[in-house]
Amino acid sequence: MKKTGIINAPISTVIAHLEHSDMLTVADAGLPVPATTQRIDLALKPGVPGFLETLEVVLTEMFVEKAYVSEDI
Repeated sequence: MKKTGIINAPISTVIAHLEHSDMLTVADAGLPVPATTQRIDLALKPGVPGFLETLEVVLTEMFVEKAYVSEDI
């Protein structure tokens, strides 16, 4: 059992398998996701966990080559 870092197995697995030029999107519930795209829903209730809180934890586990950020942030 993992003791540190991301303990959510699906997210940890996705990050571990990222390669150069792969993309990972962190978004709130309003983003339309195609049926052919892998989706990991973390929602416990509206707003939990928060977007920025989730992004902060994900960024501790990966190298980012390029980022696109909405002006809404």
